[in-house]
Amino acid sequence: MVVTKKQIGRTKNGNIELFTITNNHQTQINLLSYGATWQNWQVQDNNQLQSLITHYDDWTKYQESTYFAGRTVAPVAGRITKAHFQLQGQDYQMQPNENDNLLHSGTTGFQHQNFVGQAVDDHTVEFAYTLQASDNYFPGTLQLRVQYQLTDSDCVQITYWGTSDVTTLFNPTCHVYFNLDQNTSINEQQLQINADQYLELTAEKVPTGQLLPVDAATDFRHSKTLASGLESIQQQTGKTEFDHIYYTPNKLVATLQTTQRAVDLYSDRDALVIYTGSPEATESDWHHYTGLAMEMQSLPDAINHPDFGDIILPAGKTISYSSSYQYRKL
Repeated sequence: MVVTKKQIGRTKNGNIELFTITNNHQTQINLLSYGATWQNWQVQDNNQLQSLITHYDDWTKYQESTYFAGRTVAPVAGRITKAHFQLQGQDYQMQPNENDNLLHSGTTGFQHQNFVGQAVDDHTVEFAYTLQASDNYFPGTLQLRVQYQLTDSDCVQITYWGTSDVTTLFNPTCHVYFNLDQNTSINEQQLQINADQYLELTAEKVPTGQLLPVDAATDFRHSKTLASGLESIQQQTGKTEFDHIYYTPNKLVATLQTTQRAVDLYSDRDALVIYTGSPEATESDWHHYTGLAMEMQSLPDAINHPDFGDIILPAGKTISYSSSYQYRKL
């Protein structure tokens, strides 16, 4: 195992650094200090490196793109209804950035920051950033640490630690897009999700508070191609995308696979957001999506829905979450 570091850019907020972790099978993950971003994941297949996630080779595209590919989204991933919530008897009204709602913590979220990174050992890199209260859409100054670890069994584990000086909200995620075969559309890959229910959303994609049983289009309890799900979605609603939130209370959340390789997703939280997108393309055709975002987190907008669980981070307390991604060659 080995960790390397390379400076690849300069900004007013510090140097942009690229870290690479390589295990004994020559599996590699690349990590950017900007956004604590999971930039690439490559595995050896027939003596060639095969990328498993959608990525940009030029780091500046991560600044320009609105897809958040591979970036750490925090303090709170997902949408906050009307950009408003109550906490400890106080009302908080934030600046909306999508219709009347707040998406992914707004323009000052951690995904827009340049972290300080360091190698913890020969298979672990940790990023740290402190978001000052003056820049934070949410209450308080929040310290965030994000740790990426690659094992010799080709498993990537991400751990988040959040500490705030005042009570606030904390629901981070990695906005990674998967494509296990770069030569085909993600639509032809098989997806299985351990979920009997998904969230009902409004037209603005914020939760109504209701959980619905999966139906013909949204049911991935048994593995099927994204294309078949998209065809059902189109027949039912006329839409040609997935942007759905599944309730996933089990540790094993989902599996994405082709005929040759698979990735199993594990989480200590209870939600999976899937989103079909084309970060690498200037135009998107629903038959040729280039990636599937799979965001493991707590149920979004939980602060406005008591039944959705607890995303409150008490003052002075450190809370940690972790998720992992296990590669398997079939």
